[in-house]
Amino acid sequence: MTREEQLDELLARAADDWVQPGDVFDVARFAWPTDEDAFVEQAIGLVTELVLSQLLIPGDVTRDGFRAWPVTPDEACRRIAEVWRSDHDEAQDSFFVWFEATTEGEERGRRAWLVERPIDD
Repeated sequence: MTREEQLDELLARAADDWVQPGDVFDVARFAWPTDEDAFVEQAIGLVTELVLSQLLIPGDVTRDGFRAWPVTPDEACRRIAEVWRSDHDEAQDSFFVWFEATTEGEERGRRAWLVERPIDD
């Protein structure tokens, strides 16, 4: 799966529902990382690209719904990278961050639904 296909897969998931770290790491594995560090860096890279491109918004899910973090995209990406690098085992199973698609991200995600992806096999 190419990087663009991975980004589209995450946006397709986000167009349907909020995305949590397990979703990100599930998609990151399709880059076939060579070790745990590469796996975590792939996940961080995917999220960073989508957040900085304003296609995904990081935040929390509460009983009232999704709440975006009150920080800049750069600050959010640094926080995510720091937490995920600090504990590789916990990173993909944690719920410390959720992602919601922006309108543009949702539109791209819905277009991605129409494309047959290798993950569908």
